[in-house]
Amino acid sequence: MTPITYDNLPDILTRDISEKIIRNEIKPGQRILEAKIAEEMGVSRSPVREALRILEKNRLVELIPRKGARVTEITAQHIEWYYDIYEALYSLVARKAAENANEDDIKKMWEALKNIEIAADHGDVESYYNGIFEFAAVGMQAAGNSLLEQMVIELWPSNRRIQFASLMFRADDLKQNAVFFRKVSEYIEKGNAQKAEDVIRDYAHNEKAFALKIVNGSKKLKQ
Repeated sequence: MTPITYDNLPDILTRDISEKIIRNEIKPGQRILEAKIAEEMGVSRSPVREALRILEKNRLVELIPRKGARVTEITAQHIEWYYDIYEALYSLVARKAAENANEDDIKKMWEALKNIEIAADHGDVESYYNGIFEFAAVGMQAAGNSLLEQMVIELWPSNRRIQFASLMFRADDLKQNAVFFRKVSEYIEKGNAQKAEDVIRDYAHNEKAFALKIVNGSKKLKQ
């Protein structure tokens, strides 16, 4: 195997392991062995160790003394905590986007919405998943608040993990789910900050309820 020679190796390893956790290729509760990853990637154990520390900060793994790293579970309590924060931050993004969006932002928003709706029409969960994060990125740009953007992005590992897991159970629900994004787009374009914020709060409540239903119904949430 040819060793990886990228400059920022820990970040590359972090992204690779994150995606495997998000997509359930590395399962909840599963141990992550430094030596095995180092061998597979053709690197030393030091950047792997640093990547695991980043993943712990992102709440994707937990580091257990003398036992190494283990993928975290998503519990009902975690979902409760996460969506309380999600609602607060993303509703503020929607409000600020409605107040500050320019014509270019609005154009990009409608393009992102089109991708979401096309994916929903085809029941394409993967494209839908990618589309909602594209939409969120446009919204953050329109909001024009770099500190808010930083706070939201710090939550993205958990966000991606919960969204991916949830969407795997709702391929037939994508059209109904996409209605939230169309509504918030309309209100942002009209500059109606309160309505845009209200839609995101409704969306957060809906997503939380669905995720909790999966966990509490003993259908194992796939992360």
